[in-house]
Formats: sequence, C-alpha cells, structure tokens
Amino acid sequence: MKSKKKTIAAAAAVSVILFLTPLVVFALMLKSAERSNQFHPAKQDIAIAENQSKPAETQKNEIEWSETTNAKGNHVTVKEVEVGEISNPNGEYLRVRLVPSWYDSSGCVVSGIEDVTDICSAVIEDNKLLFKDSGGGDTVVTVNLAENWSDKWKTVSDNGKVQYFETIQPIKSGDKSVKLVSSVEISDTILQTANTNNIFLRLDVLADSIQSVENNNSTTENPKW
Repeated sequence: MKSKKKTIAAAAAVSVILFLTPLVVFALMLKSAERSNQFHPAKQDIAIAENQSKPAETQKNEIEWSETTNAKGNHVTVKEVEVGEISNPNGEYLRVRLVPSWYDSSGCVVSGIEDVTDICSAVIEDNKLLFKDSGGGDTVVTVNLAENWSDKWKTVSDNGKVQYFETIQPIKSGDKSVKLVSSVEISDTILQTANTNNIFLRLDVLADSIQSVENNNSTTENPKW
C-alpha cells in the first residue's frame, strides 16, 4: 500500500515538473525578448559646456543681449553649447532638450504677457530652432544651431514639433564633446516688452545619455523624454 502511494506521489511530481517546465522556458524567452527593445538610463555623467566654460553652471543665468540689432532687427547673444560625457563613454547616445523660459527679478517663472511669454512649440528652419508662440506663427526666440550640427545630431519630434535632440551615433571612447548651439536671437520688440515688464530670458540646457541593451543601436523604441 505504501509502495503504491509512493508511486502515485512520484507520478504526480513528474507531472507537475512536466507542466511547469514549458512555462518557465516561455517566461525566460519572453523576458529576453523584452530586454532587446528596452533602453536604460546610462550611468555616465554628462558634461555641458557653455561658451567653453565647464561646468555650464558657472555661466550667468540671465542672457546679456547685444545693444545693437543685426540685419534682421534682432538682438544676439553668443551661447555656444556642447555636450559630452565626463567618464569614459561606452556607446551611449546623448540627448539634449533646450528650454526657454521667462523669469522675474525674484527668479520665478513668468507667464501671461502677450506675445512674449507664450512659448509653446519649436520647429527647425534653415539650421535654426525657432520657438513659436501659441498661435504658431510668430517666433519668440531663435536658437542658431552650430555649424554642421546635423552631421552629429538629429531631432526627435512629435506632430512636427521638435521635442529634443539626440546624437545620430553613440558616443565612444575618445570622442570629444559634440557642439549643438552657437547663439540665440530675440527681436527688439520682444526684448523691449520684456524690459518694460522687468523680466529676463533663460535658455536652460537639459541633457542625459541612454544606452541600448544587447548592442541594439536604435533608440526608436525608447519612450519620449
């Protein structure tokens, strides 16, 4: 009787193992397939240099505009931006988002000033990043991109509006910082309105790096930043 019970127990155990084994194998295959399409934040530190100053935090937040205007009637300020990695890069992609904002003398973000503070979208035209107003017709801020910027960078857009920049190729060991911005422009009308309201413009540079899994060199599956 005991021998019969042992036989039944052994048979049951074998049945359970045979049932679970395919499920475990399937789960492992599924998990492996998921990883191949995922990107994880890289651990390397990002170095942002503005006007050849490292780190960029040493720069003044308030933009100092030229007293005179150029041929287009815009005031200009030099803002050379290049991005790289402090530690040894190992195949990461760099991503950069440019964020223009208006601030008052207390350092608070300002909104509600017509034709000045309603910066709503950005488009690329003639190697310039144009930040448009809520209507999409008038340019509030013009960012002049570095010479040959498109050799190193591409734009990531949503409904035709630029969200951020991403390096075309991953950054490898020995690579130098990648230039993106050369200067910023603003119309005399907008600048005078800003001065009247005692507000100033900041163009913050946000950057990070992402690294593909299992040598997948495409970031198209990475979630929007």
